[in-house]
Amino acid sequence: MTNTLKGREHRQATKRAEILAAGTKLFFEEGYGRTTMDRVLSVVGGSKRTLYGHFENKEALFKAIVAQVSDRVLSALTPQIDTKAFQETLIDMGVRYLQVMTSPEGIALYRAMVAEAPHFPDLAHTFMQNGPSRASAHLADYFRDYAKKEGLKISDPDLAAAQFMGMVRGNVHLLAVFTGQRPSKQKIRTIVTTAVEMFLRGYR
Repeated sequence: MTNTLKGREHRQATKRAEILAAGTKLFFEEGYGRTTMDRVLSVVGGSKRTLYGHFENKEALFKAIVAQVSDRVLSALTPQIDTKAFQETLIDMGVRYLQVMTSPEGIALYRAMVAEAPHFPDLAHTFMQNGPSRASAHLADYFRDYAKKEGLKISDPDLAAAQFMGMVRGNVHLLAVFTGQRPSKQKIRTIVTTAVEMFLRGYR
């Protein structure tokens, strides 16, 4: 009985992942407005009952995709538990964050939201809450925990987090969004290292 249950759960998880992958590709390539659940079904196969059993409508599917990409951004802004110095930890977080933001998936999501936000304000709100706002709040919590230990004068951790993320993104993110030109790993590290140095100078 247990093996049967585990097998069913595995199949459901696999199908959900397939639907998310297909939805991600279609939303990013064709846009939210032009993508339909029937179009998703034509890619993944199976029955409508199965599709709607995982996601009740198109908006629910898109929200799940936004959350999935946002989780990767949050992971990039999660400090590793080790003995690294505060500055080195910030550099590592910044590098991983900028890599996610300039990844094909990150660029596609940003383009999709810019294109669809005027037509689907609720989705834009969902994106902000589950993406940028969530990531910024996560980093602000980190600053609250470590600011005093590091001798930083951060009176507004939320503002500091937004400033840090903005310094890391700079024009590199927009360049990737509008031209598809992605920075090299070395370029990303150089950009982030400079941003961290400037950030720390400003708050010490």
